[in-house]
Amino acid sequence: MDLIRRFSPDKLHYEYGLDGIRTFPWDGIAPPFGGGYCIVRPGDDTLAHVNSPADEDEMFIAIQGEAEVVLDGKSSRIKQGDIVMIPRGMDHFIRNSTDTPFHFYTVWWSSEDVARYQAAEAARTAPALETA
Repeated sequence: MDLIRRFSPDKLHYEYGLDGIRTFPWDGIAPPFGGGYCIVRPGDDTLAHVNSPADEDEMFIAIQGEAEVVLDGKSSRIKQGDIVMIPRGMDHFIRNSTDTPFHFYTVWWSSEDVARYQAAEAARTAPALETA
């Protein structure tokens, strides 16, 4: 199993108003969360949205550049190293009004993600328990 996935700009795809790469699926790994590396182009806004499913929480980790994160209409500047928590049900987007790309990593999770993980873990460990 490959444990390192190298970054390549040609693997980016445009979604939610940004260029991104989803971390998962990853062969052999099924975590209770999703994630992705994201780049907001200079002068762009990401798509304003509320996460779905309704119990999905999300976190942004700023990696490079500066931008504004808008949470339920309230704007805050963020830069490298800043972490943003987006509770379920909160409208949010990022505005990059600078002339350089803004890079961030996002992690999201919901009860659906946790249930899928628990089912995969139960299936993975069940044969080991039966043979013990």
